[in-house]
Amino acid sequence: MSFSDTIKQEILNKPIKENHCKLAFLSGIIRGNGVLYKRDGELGIDFRVPSENCVFAVTMLLKSLFNYDVREVMVTDNPFSKKDKFIISIYGKGAVNIFKALGILSESEDEIQVSLDMFNDLVKEECCLRAFFRGLFISAGTCTLPNEGTRRNNTGYHLELSFSHSAPAQATANKLAKCGIYPKITRRKENFIVYLKSAEEIKDFIAFLPAPLSVLKMTELIINKEISNNSNRQKNCDLGNVNRQIEASIKQIDAINKIDKHFGLSWLKEDLYNVAIARKESPDETLQELATKLNVSKSCLNHRLRKIVCIANEIKD
Repeated sequence: MSFSDTIKQEILNKPIKENHCKLAFLSGIIRGNGVLYKRDGELGIDFRVPSENCVFAVTMLLKSLFNYDVREVMVTDNPFSKKDKFIISIYGKGAVNIFKALGILSESEDEIQVSLDMFNDLVKEECCLRAFFRGLFISAGTCTLPNEGTRRNNTGYHLELSFSHSAPAQATANKLAKCGIYPKITRRKENFIVYLKSAEEIKDFIAFLPAPLSVLKMTELIINKEISNNSNRQKNCDLGNVNRQIEASIKQIDAINKIDKHFGLSWLKEDLYNVAIARKESPDETLQELATKLNVSKSCLNHRLRKIVCIANEIKD
């Protein structure tokens, strides 16, 4: 199960108690990708949902709120998608009243109009706004995390809400900004994408819905990733130190051999002689190990080894 599916399943598993929040939730789902049409003189709306569980939830809500029986559910036939998408149709007797109740249609002077206001009186209460965003994420949202096994996660954390027009995308971005979450907007082919790339802001969005179990899962992933990154950095640092120690030891041994070849090590002063003999006998030991053996400080030993290297550099072959 992808992380998107995890969030959506948690949303569906949490029952909505109040009718006003149920209306906001349904409105969010339909606003996410609904298409208004006219058939035989009657208005209808088609909208996609991602799973059978969501079909069941929507069907039950329509029945309990409006005593409306869904008569048509289609499965999309998309060869490029690994998952089925279900299209629910609401049309016929009672459909217009449902759309009015959901804030999708409005009526003024006996004229019915499409309401372009995403965030109307239906979501003026915070509980309803959260319910609306839960519905919106179900129908228009995706979220991927690093190492989730999909192509898109190569870019890391990514959450988006996809819209077919710029107006609802901009309205959604503005509303989230008022809630302390600051998404960006881009265009992908014919769609307008409201997206978040920051792990913390994605976590804040999921917490706002709220979907606490998904927040915990994401927090655990962030912590484990940070531990892994720190471990890798430490390993790289340790490996770099080892490589530098090996290179320095080789350079020191070469200098000692050069002095020995031209003058003999006894030519060196006593303190340098003792260091040269110790290094030659223990080429693999670290500076600290060698300093302990010679009963001198590490900085003192390092100074004497550098002096030996300088002497060797002055010898002309």
